Amino acid sequence: MKVYNLDASAIINGFYAKNARNIMVSSAVGEIKDLNTEIRLNACIDEGIIIIEDVDKDDLSQLDETLLKSGDITRLSDTDKDIIALSLKYERLGYDVICVTDDYSMQNVLKLLNLKYRSVSTKGITNTIQWIIQCKGCKKEYPADYKYEDCEICGSPIIRKRSNAHRNY
Repeated sequence: MKVYNLDASAIINGFYAKNARNIMVSSAVGEIKDLNTEIRLNACIDEGIIIIEDVDKDDLSQLDETLLKSGDITRLSDTDKDIIALSLKYERLGYDVICVTDDYSMQNVLKLLNLKYRSVSTKGITNTIQWIIQCKGCKKEYPADYKYEDCEICGSPIIRKRSNAHRNY
């Protein structure tokens, strides 16, 4: 069975499938601020077109390792992580899940996890990217979850730098 996991951008751009299951995490619902979009979303929820779910801590912990490896851990919000974790859950349950998002960082992580995704109003990513956290001055590399803005050695700013990219085919 096909399942569409929708982020806020999907709803804002009017996407939902009428012939498949549509799911959203509750934190994504909270990102809808436009009154017209909120009315459309509530109507879809009331009619059973969109089902709101929460994620398990187990699904989130499976995601952390990939986020650390890719360097995307600081780029994704908690809601983004919830959405990806929900896709992991549905894939584990055997569904054909497609995450609908225009967020490039989310698409990068979804691709690294071999999960399907589609864009609504953007072209989508063409390369998967790995990031490193590095001092701009002395070039010392830090772990992807390094929280400080300055290097502990020389005091220069910490930057996120593309490590490598792989073409999506």
